[in-house]
Order: sequence, then C-alpha cells, then structure tokens
Amino acid sequence: SAEALHTRLSVRPRSCNRCFIACSRVATVTAGRHAGLTVEGPEYETIYAFGGLCMVRDLAEIVYLNDLCDRLGLDTITAGNLAAFTIEAGLRERIPEKIAYGDADGIAGLLVQVAERTGLGAVLAEGIRHAAREWDLEDMAVHVKGMEPAGYDPRYFKAMGLAYATSDRGACHLRTTAFRPELAGVIPPEQIEGKAAVVVEYEDRLTLQDALILCRFYRDIYMWEEMGRIVEVTTGGPGDRDRLTRIASNIRNACRIFNLREGMTGAADTLPRRFFEEPLGSRGSIITREDLEVLKRDYYRLRGWNERGEPLQDLPVSYR
Repeated sequence: SAEALHTRLSVRPRSCNRCFIACSRVATVTAGRHAGLTVEGPEYETIYAFGGLCMVRDLAEIVYLNDLCDRLGLDTITAGNLAAFTIEAGLRERIPEKIAYGDADGIAGLLVQVAERTGLGAVLAEGIRHAAREWDLEDMAVHVKGMEPAGYDPRYFKAMGLAYATSDRGACHLRTTAFRPELAGVIPPEQIEGKAAVVVEYEDRLTLQDALILCRFYRDIYMWEEMGRIVEVTTGGPGDRDRLTRIASNIRNACRIFNLREGMTGAADTLPRRFFEEPLGSRGSIITREDLEVLKRDYYRLRGWNERGEPLQDLPVSYR
C-alpha cells in the first residue's frame, strides 16, 4: 500500500519539468541487504506483479526486482507475470526447475535468464503464450492476445474485462483506463447495461490524448473541451467534440483493420478461462461468458462494426 511504501522506505516525489501532478515516487531502501538502493518506483503495477502474483512480501525486495528489471530492460508487469507462471509451472512439475513463491533471489535469477535467453529464459523471452504451449499450460496461462493483464481484475471491474478483450494489443490497462469510471462511481463495477458506451467514450478520449502526445496522468484534466482548444490552436481546424470523436474512431478502426489484415480476428476478443470459472476472493466476483458477449455486442455496435468485430466502413476490398 502507499502507507507501507512511505513508512518502510524513504520516498520523495519527482515530476517532469513544470508538472504539478508529480506522479513519480523515488524510493530508497534504508535498511537490510539492499540498503541504499534507490529506484524510481516501485509503481502500483510492479507491486501487484511481484508482490501479489509472486508473493514477495518485502517492499525492499520488490525495489530490488524493480531495479533489476530497469537495468535489464524488462517490463515489470510482464516480468512479474512470467515469474509467477514459472513458479506455478514448477509446482505442477511441468518443468524440472523449482522456484518458491516469495523467493526474490530465485525470481531475480530467472529475470537474468530471460534477458540473456538462457535456461528457462529462452522459452519465457518469447512470451507467456509461447511458454504456455511449450509447457502444456495453456489452460492456466492468463493473457489476452499474448499480453498479461495489469492489476485491475476483470472479474470485479467488468469494464476492464471489455477493455482487455477488445484492445488492439491485448490486456492493456492504458488503452482505456476503464477502471477509472468504475472506481469513481460513474458506473457500478457489476453493471453490464450501458457499460460499453462508457468504455467507448474513455477509449476515444484517450486515443485522442495519445495522438496529441499528452501524459496519461492528465486523463481527467484534459477533457474534450480542452483538447478541442489544443486542436484549434495547433492545427487551425475545428475542435468540436463530434469531429474529435470521428478522428479517434478513425484511429481505432485503422488499428482494427491492421489487426484483421494480420490475422487477428474478433475471435481473439475474449478473456482467459480462469476469469470466467474461478471466482475472485470472498465476494466471489466473476465475469461470465454471457456478460462479456453482451458487452462485446454493444461495443461492436457502438463502434459501427459487424457481429464479427469488423469495421463496416472504409475497409479494404478483401474484408468487405
């Protein structure tokens, strides 16, 4: 938690030039074997991946793994997911190597193997989908289109379930940040009706923010009116919301058409089996296959796509 971070480590804020949000935290380990180690982080997702999934309970060890990932050029969400997957593969005797949950040094050694493509890392470096096929654990692997999810569970956050399933690059939490309206009470997490419209609105707005190269942490500051003024001042063209929405929609359609051309059809717009069949926590939260189908149907309709998830306008001849 944030409280644990600030009480167990020495933490100071850091910001980009002239930014008043100062989203970054620079943490220094003050005691133990990693005393003096400083890292920008660990962020929420890093703590989720190495702490929650790998059961590393010491924040200083998570800082150590965070620093190692930075030095090796590894994404911490994927790295933590791959490490937990490997731990479970060992427990299920699909691989001879054994790493225990919570073993920070064992995980660190695995990360080095991934970076160097040696030992188990030669398999893991190809991604979780490849590793799952190699180790006959496809039914257990948690990913969408080869990308592991972030720390927002679609069994509770149903909008994230739709966002993960339909994202052009897999289980990405940043394409829509659809957990925001659910956390803020804009729409209840368990509600299905009307949720696709919320996801589309967030996705369009954030797509435009990406096109304007705006920081994702300003997502609730630069709304449609502000972005419209930016477009008008920088391009001289109109910045009304209808036009901005059309631009964002065109970008989304272009991504979809590219994926279709490369063979990624609407059949890939789904979630791992475990999200449908394994309830989450004491509340027993789950997303059903029927829930996801309703969400996808509404999303496709709002996007102007057919029932197979194919855009109906401006398609190459081969997709008509």
